[in-house]
Amino acid sequence: MTAAATDAIPRAATGRSRFYLWAAVAMAATAFLGFAPTFWVPLMQGVPERIPVLAIHGALFFGWTLFLIYQSWLVASGYVVRHREMGMIGISLATAMTIFGTLAAINSAKRAAAANFELAGVTFMIVPMAAMFLFTVLVVAAIYNVRRPDWHKRLMLSATAVTLDAAIARPFIVYIVMGGHLPQFQGNVGVAGLGGPPPQVSGLLLPSLASLLFIAAGIVHDWRTHGKVHPAYWWAGGFALAVVILKIPFSDTAVWHSTARFLISLAG
Repeated sequence: MTAAATDAIPRAATGRSRFYLWAAVAMAATAFLGFAPTFWVPLMQGVPERIPVLAIHGALFFGWTLFLIYQSWLVASGYVVRHREMGMIGISLATAMTIFGTLAAINSAKRAAAANFELAGVTFMIVPMAAMFLFTVLVVAAIYNVRRPDWHKRLMLSATAVTLDAAIARPFIVYIVMGGHLPQFQGNVGVAGLGGPPPQVSGLLLPSLASLLFIAAGIVHDWRTHGKVHPAYWWAGGFALAVVILKIPFSDTAVWHSTARFLISLAG
């Protein structure tokens, strides 16, 4: 028998929950639907993505949600050995996401400066960088706990959840802030093609908090199935909530502005 086949045997005995599989599907759907108004729909209408770093960044992040679905399906189906064998792909993908997520944030700040919104761009840069910081810490923690599946899966769900603030913010901006009336795209798909200054950091608090609802769903699932909440959720959820809230006052400090400008200078 193959390793994958023998690995599938315990499934009937363990009755593996499919909560994490459906959570991964829901997060992938959120990423797709969230970017539909400013990316998928205009792309289908012939508006191109002309900024390579943003195209790679988008492909990596959406690819991560699909990868999470596959990995969750493997575990739910009992193919745990194959799930572990795919681990290096996940580590490589997460590393690339961190690199290109940072480069995309720098690119956004540079474009804001070129449009005479330098201070607003530097201030807003904390939004994607905070998400990158959270994602990196939570993924590293998940890798560290790879031999403790109860911690690993909860930390992976949390790591993915904190990357969804941008996807949730897009329809928030389009349908609430802009009332559903998008300006014409200026030769490029996405927010980069809309022009104008970056939004206020405080104005995106609700989308950032909304992304944490996936962690809240995990907490509710734990409570209903186990009668208690796993400490991984308290740690990840508390850490994420603290960063989401504290990034607002920190974004206006000289320390952050110096840090952001230093990161921008590294990119040349």
